[in-house]
Amino acid sequence: MQDDIAERRYAPGETLPSEEELAKLFGVSRVTVRAAMETLGALGLIERRQGAGTFVRELSRPEPLTVPIMDLAARNSEIVRTTQAHVVKYEFTRAPRHVRSHFEAADDDLFQRTVRIRYMQNRPIMQVTTYVPEAIGRQFGPSELEGASLYAILQRFGISFAFGEQVVSAAAADPIVAERLNVAIGAPLLKVTRLHFDMQQRPIQHFELLAPPATYELRMPLKDFGR
Repeated sequence: MQDDIAERRYAPGETLPSEEELAKLFGVSRVTVRAAMETLGALGLIERRQGAGTFVRELSRPEPLTVPIMDLAARNSEIVRTTQAHVVKYEFTRAPRHVRSHFEAADDDLFQRTVRIRYMQNRPIMQVTTYVPEAIGRQFGPSELEGASLYAILQRFGISFAFGEQVVSAAAADPIVAERLNVAIGAPLLKVTRLHFDMQQRPIQHFELLAPPATYELRMPLKDFGR
């Protein structure tokens, strides 16, 4: 219900189904539904009016961040302009198997792993996790990552992105991500994974973004290819 309200499946001012209807919909008891409604009320998402029903409250939130899918520089510039980054994890560690495979790295190779939450109007809208090889990652620290994008930081060190691959899929919020993004555990998230290479075709970054669909959109223009 929290996700449905956040993503406006239930519009502000709309009457929610009755406790009996919700119990049937979710296959739970009315006691469970009543407890859930109390939680939603405590979160400020609903308003219960005696004799009238339960209504969705108007939420104050920014418009979704919409960025172009083709132009990497433009996308990063827009994200940095409209959001603020906070580093929640910065370490040098061994990477998981799928990241090591991307870099063709040995099991004991170290990588700079950084996890950042980006905020818009003080609301968390995305989690970004990046891996870069240790030799690159030792050149800058968490203070730099609080401001500029990693794309811009690497450019300052003469490392340019020549090409890459982007995969857009979906994921469910685990307990840690759910707390960081203020969504329910198991909530659907947009997942964007990017692999970046430099001019010498060397892999330089593994990037993963997780965001609620209500806060982040990818837009790609389509051309008329004729008949």
